[in-house]
Amino acid sequence: MTRRPFAIFCLLLWTGITLSAQEVLDRPVPMNFPVPAGRPTPQQLIARGDSLHRTYHFQEAIGTYLSVSGAQLDSRTLASVEKKIAASQNGLNMTDFCASPHVVARQRFSRKDFFLFYPLKTQSWHAAPNPLDSLEGFPLYAPKGADVIYFSAADRAGTRSLFITEDLDSLWRAPRLVEETLVSTGSEIFPMLSPDGKTLYFASDGLFGMGGYDLYASTWDEESLSWGEPVNLGFPFSSPGDDFLLMDTPDGKYTLFASNRDCSKDSVYVYVLDYEKVRPRNPVRSHEELVRIASLRPVEDPSRIDNGSAVSGDVPDNANTRLYMRKNEEARALRDSIYRHQKALDALRLSLSQAREDETAAITARIHDSEKALEPLRQLLEETELEIRLVEQNFLRSGVVSSGSTQDREVVGTSLSYTFAKNAMGGRLRMKIGTHNTRPTFRVAPVGRFASDNTLPAGIVYQIQLFTAPRHASVDDLNGLVPVYERLSSNLRYTYSVGLYPTYSSALLDLNSVRVQGFPDARIVAFRDGRPIPVRTARQEE
Repeated sequence: MTRRPFAIFCLLLWTGITLSAQEVLDRPVPMNFPVPAGRPTPQQLIARGDSLHRTYHFQEAIGTYLSVSGAQLDSRTLASVEKKIAASQNGLNMTDFCASPHVVARQRFSRKDFFLFYPLKTQSWHAAPNPLDSLEGFPLYAPKGADVIYFSAADRAGTRSLFITEDLDSLWRAPRLVEETLVSTGSEIFPMLSPDGKTLYFASDGLFGMGGYDLYASTWDEESLSWGEPVNLGFPFSSPGDDFLLMDTPDGKYTLFASNRDCSKDSVYVYVLDYEKVRPRNPVRSHEELVRIASLRPVEDPSRIDNGSAVSGDVPDNANTRLYMRKNEEARALRDSIYRHQKALDALRLSLSQAREDETAAITARIHDSEKALEPLRQLLEETELEIRLVEQNFLRSGVVSSGSTQDREVVGTSLSYTFAKNAMGGRLRMKIGTHNTRPTFRVAPVGRFASDNTLPAGIVYQIQLFTAPRHASVDDLNGLVPVYERLSSNLRYTYSVGLYPTYSSALLDLNSVRVQGFPDARIVAFRDGRPIPVRTARQEE
């Protein structure tokens, strides 16, 4: 057995797969995914595994990814395959704990502004970049009057992480990372507090999940005064697609979240579910049942129509409003058409990955034609969205739309069980923000180096632990970090750490910088007068 397949099998043992590789490969393949004739390329197998994963055939996806491991792959591709196997195994594990919520409604929106249709205060969302977030791509939720803001922004490693800042009257506190357990080498986005402030919802593509962005919840611990270990919300909230921005409405009636599981990449569905404080979880063994639950089809119930859920008062009937509504309907129809074309393209690309050599030319030509047909639809959608923005600007210039007004807002679903109404974006944020007075106490160099003196300062000190080893590490093991502290622990293992920090929050700022340097399991440790103590104890003594 070569080294690479052995690494795959070690990963499978670690993630809990009990079947042998041959047993996995011998499992029947769903009828929708026939085995291609001849010997498929690794790229075709990976594409087929991705299709199986996206359609919830997790066991079959694992088998397909395993069949790639015998090929000569570069290290990046091998790492990607190992990550895909772990995501499929996570999805398989989560089928043991599936909720079955009552779906009130769902509506498709553009990914650019779907968040404006959530039942939140108008002008609460602010475009990036802004004083708290230097990266484009995700809006910031900062309602007027808030004295605490949770937000997603770039950390020192350049990845998106969750931060918190508090209003200190004339100055906002220097932002700090929320919690070590909520930090990954991926991205954490769209943090949202529950109405009682005891649960923090967010999305991540770097924590334990089944691929893409999954939804997580962290609960506030009154005893330790910190956020607890994040829990993946599992099916049907998380999926192989991107799932994000979950919130419970303040009136205690609904839970909303967004997902692109059944949409094109430029769209999302916003799902509205009945709120439940505790959701029963049950295993699902049938693939058809899993797909049914994950599809989140609304239950049509005319007796539940709730037109007051997102809008009050009548929408005025005038030329601008009618134009605005019509253009939004046109945009939704175009997104639907683009989505159908993209689904057909996905099917053609899957067929290409399974085709015989004499069939590839014809399928490639069909793919080319389909891609050409998509171009004018995308262009027309851009033009329609531009017209919508011009009408919105006209509303603002004429003073028709005022803060908090429900007039002249786009309203969707008035005949359904839930009504969506579009809020206005907030204006430019003006905030005076404090800065951190600590800087990294280590650096990355071409060659790593050990500290000349391993003595720690008196008092409470935090470090970032890299790894432990039964024998002395070499300079090559340091991945360029300087200086690295070495100490012999009580269990006679050598422990290696970097940094000297007076506070937990200052150490947390550099945690991801260490993890992306090749130490994904790095963690924060604490000392008092040079002796190790629990981090929780140190934080209480700060």
